[in-house]
Amino acid sequence: MTGGVFVVSEEFPAELSTPAAARRFVAGALRAAGVTEGEAVPVVVSELVTNSVLHAGTPSTVVVSVDTVSVRIEVHDADPTLPTMRTPTPETVTGRGLVLVDALTDRWGCAPDGAGKVVWFELDR
Repeated sequence: MTGGVFVVSEEFPAELSTPAAARRFVAGALRAAGVTEGEAVPVVVSELVTNSVLHAGTPSTVVVSVDTVSVRIEVHDADPTLPTMRTPTPETVTGRGLVLVDALTDRWGCAPDGAGKVVWFELDR
């Protein structure tokens, strides 16, 4: 990418294979934009897309945006329920995902999006 904004998106079904497919899509999009993926990206993409598959149960759209300042990845689904970060205990089996997202990204958030929601994260370049 030589200036401007690079944006690409793809829709995925609510299937167990979707997180892996979304990781491949994001990796390819970042390569096309001339950006090195980094170790955090596959972990965070997996977490957000898995949450969408398990909790929303609807198709999701992954949007990758790259500009000169940051990389932004969004996961849109049709469930309006916004995720909340939990405080897991050592005995807790689930609920650590957004804690990981918070630790591995520069910024993240969620918002209503039409009848559903968008959960996003950004990494500075």
